[in-house]
Amino acid sequence: MVHREAEGTLLPYLQKAGVGFVPYFPLASGLLTGKYSAADGARFPRFTASQYAAIMTGLADVRDVAKAHDATVAQVILAWYLQNPAIMTVIPGARVPQQVTANVAALKITLSPAEYQQIDQAFSTFK
Repeated sequence: MVHREAEGTLLPYLQKAGVGFVPYFPLASGLLTGKYSAADGARFPRFTASQYAAIMTGLADVRDVAKAHDATVAQVILAWYLQNPAIMTVIPGARVPQQVTANVAALKITLSPAEYQQIDQAFSTFK
């Protein structure tokens, strides 16, 4: 979601070859769970201040979608990955059993085409 360089060349090639893609760190080490705020940018030094601000703005859009689905931000992010035809599966990390249960609940979320596009656009600067 925040490292989308592969979408330009690698993912089309993999799709054409019939090979699935599994994203690495799909929740960006917890950043895409929605639990961090604009004040937490220093916790993620691999992102510039402007990139971090763009992520926070994108997550605001995801929060709106999550609210509509009575879901968490992380569940909606995972649902987005799962609805991406170029992605075979998603393996999010979990430290406690409740996180595993919450992650599995993402399977029950079906984003509308408009919601999928809204989220895709919110993070389009990372392509």
